[in-house]
Amino acid sequence: MYSVLGRIGDARLVFDASSEADLVTWNSMIDGYVKNGEVGVARELFDEMPERDVFSWNSMIAGYVGIENMEAVKELFEQMPIRDAVSWNCVIDGYARVGNVSVAHELFGLMPSRNVVFWNTMLALYVWVKDYSACLRLFDTMIEGREAMPNEATLVSVLTACANFGRLDRGKWIHSYIETNRIKPDVLLSTALLTMYTKCGAMDVTRDVFEAMPRRSVVSWNSMIMGYGMHGHGEKALEMFLEMKKRGPMPNDATFVCVLSACTHAGMVLEGWWYFDLMHRVYEIEPKVEHYGCVVDLLGLAGLMKDSEELIRKMPMEAGPALWGALLSACRIHSNFELGEVVAKRLIELEPRDIGPYVLLSNIYAAKGKWDDVENVRKMMKEKGLQKEAGFSLVNSGEFGSEVIVESGSVHRKRMVYSMLSEMGAQMKLLCMMG
Repeated sequence: MYSVLGRIGDARLVFDASSEADLVTWNSMIDGYVKNGEVGVARELFDEMPERDVFSWNSMIAGYVGIENMEAVKELFEQMPIRDAVSWNCVIDGYARVGNVSVAHELFGLMPSRNVVFWNTMLALYVWVKDYSACLRLFDTMIEGREAMPNEATLVSVLTACANFGRLDRGKWIHSYIETNRIKPDVLLSTALLTMYTKCGAMDVTRDVFEAMPRRSVVSWNSMIMGYGMHGHGEKALEMFLEMKKRGPMPNDATFVCVLSACTHAGMVLEGWWYFDLMHRVYEIEPKVEHYGCVVDLLGLAGLMKDSEELIRKMPMEAGPALWGALLSACRIHSNFELGEVVAKRLIELEPRDIGPYVLLSNIYAAKGKWDDVENVRKMMKEKGLQKEAGFSLVNSGEFGSEVIVESGSVHRKRMVYSMLSEMGAQMKLLCMMG
């Protein structure tokens, strides 16, 4: 009782006063220390125990997992005389927490038996580290081996992988699997289906899934609004918001992020301003950085950079790199080099290790023919050890999805060469016209 209430000192007094503490008492004391964050003291008791059952080992492993001490986890796990399902799951979860996918996968393969919970842990891990192709491959192994039957949690992870990997074909197969096996999707699974179809651009099917849902959460409505918006259907997104007001749950701050984002994608400046005002005036939702970011994007893409800059400077909170980055992108699009130079320098001050501002600042100087400044930016990047990451695209062919990597080499040299060639071409045309 004292352990559960967090009164670990009183629990220890009772424990020490016990003339004959049995195994359950020892386990309760160790578990109490672990849950109250005193793993070191728990280990001292664990080492003093006259005998241990599996629960004792699992409690200590869970304690070390909680503080991410994987060396201690590995030591205890290897010493365990008997391991149960909790032991394996706890250790795999521990390696998953610290992002060590290879060890987690190796342990998963060594398990004597694996139920659906273990499969779900690995699938969710791959989604968490954004290795979506590995998630889909593991799911194929699960289906082919028939070691465990997928449940709702399994399908949510796989649909999330399909959504982020652009695998509409696989997502449709999962949808068919749900219907064939007469699985009644809960809100979470239905929303995963919505998200998959939305990200893959199949909005007609998305609407069918939405209408078939027996219960729609605010996340479901937000997914529909965001889906229409991200695919350029701004008016449909706003219609969905009005429909939500009539027969849906109360909009939240995430709803207005979706609405403002839809206005941005569709270039609906006046509507965006109106909804930005509406969220505070009618729904009493204080705008957050995400909302300001959408409006900064909206104004910037419309060419209203000065208004966008003024909004950033008048914000009640300090603007972070994301907002300045949005303004910088707008400056690049509309060739506002003067403001772009100021914003790029500000971004470099905020995040000196971010490659993006250096690249855009270099482009600005190149566009103005300031090759010495371009070279100075390049030297600055080299001194700080910064290099542009290779870009990639997702390409689907039949049953397989692939990432096509584009190695950049010296990106800045290429951009400088292309800009110089363009300038030389313009001068040659001028000479031809004159001569």
